[in-house]
Amino acid sequence: MSEQIAPSFSPGLIKPPATINPAKWMHERVVRSINDFENELDPDQEIGARLVSFGSDVTFHIEDVSFWGPDMIIFEGFSSDGKRVRLLQHVSQLSVLLVATNKIHEKARRIGFGLAERLKEDAGTQG
Repeated sequence: MSEQIAPSFSPGLIKPPATINPAKWMHERVVRSINDFENELDPDQEIGARLVSFGSDVTFHIEDVSFWGPDMIIFEGFSSDGKRVRLLQHVSQLSVLLVATNKIHEKARRIGFGLAERLKEDAGTQG
């Protein structure tokens, strides 16, 4: 029997508010997943994404994650050859594999904490 891998933030315990828009709810869960994933990276690694739904092997360094309207998640970052990338993904088709990538700057970036802080700020302005 294989051991099930579960994020440390216990996604089963997080319930979406009845009135939240789907993109915002997906964004929150992606941010929590990134933060959890980054906690396990080596000092010389940073978070990247491999696009699962594309035929070729497309991997990029994630710099930011946001949402737009009720149905769009946006990933921004850089490709392995340094070109700027932006992925617009409908929430019903989100398939992104979080991967450890070699750092591209002197110090590996950690984006999860900053993204999580923005979630807290957003929650504070809506309450």
